[in-house]
Amino acid sequence: MTDLRGSNSATAAAASLRAQPAAASVIATCLNAQAESRPRSIIGRAFGASPLSEASRRPYVAAIGELHVASELEKLGADWVILHDVPVGERGKVIDHLAIGPAGVFALEVEHRPADAIAVRGELLTINGVARPHLVTSRDLATEAAVNLTRATGLNVPARGLIVFVAPQSVSTRDEPDDVGVTSDRAVHKWLADREPTLSATQVAMIAAAAADRSTWRGAIARRAPGFNADAFDALRVEVQRAWLARGFWGTAIIAAAAIAAVQLFGA
Repeated sequence: MTDLRGSNSATAAAASLRAQPAAASVIATCLNAQAESRPRSIIGRAFGASPLSEASRRPYVAAIGELHVASELEKLGADWVILHDVPVGERGKVIDHLAIGPAGVFALEVEHRPADAIAVRGELLTINGVARPHLVTSRDLATEAAVNLTRATGLNVPARGLIVFVAPQSVSTRDEPDDVGVTSDRAVHKWLADREPTLSATQVAMIAAAAADRSTWRGAIARRAPGFNADAFDALRVEVQRAWLARGFWGTAIIAAAAIAAVQLFGA
């Protein structure tokens, strides 16, 4: 299970985004929504009713996706600095993951799209054949990152958007835009690692230091979302897993009972 706690030092967490846990905002949203839900009944628990409410289900899934992508990004190694939940606006906008390494600066947006078909044809991105505005959103986040980092460092810091789809059926790209990439969770670390180097180690360190400084993100809500609680989310994940196992058990039991009844009926 991904460790959500970041630094053990509350002071360090307040001073630097390096200690910001992955998915902090959506975890807070999930837990705040879950706190308003009714507890499951004893029967519901026994038969594997989901502990998630309607309001908490979507942010829960989003948080699991972001945590999974964060673990994939760890494969990039020490040459890269990965920051999570980077605030870029007064309205609570965040960059899910900001990757800074030899290939440059990338603002990652994570989308959970299980079994969906993703296609990029130039400036058109479709999901199951339906046009979606993800390229525009990703480009805007990358522009916010570039403006803030250029101002903070005094360097010209371009940033590229990168949309990461979690568990898609397929990702097909043709004539991908120069400033926005599209990939899957399974391929994200390789996608980044395979980019041509554009920054020296010194430049990476300088940009990463500025990116980790909360004052860089001027005008942003640069604080951990109220309601974030790593232990509470870990406990919720355990409950969800147990409910899934219980449903699997009862489903198997029903199938087995039906098979036995059929044998007895037709064998009589």
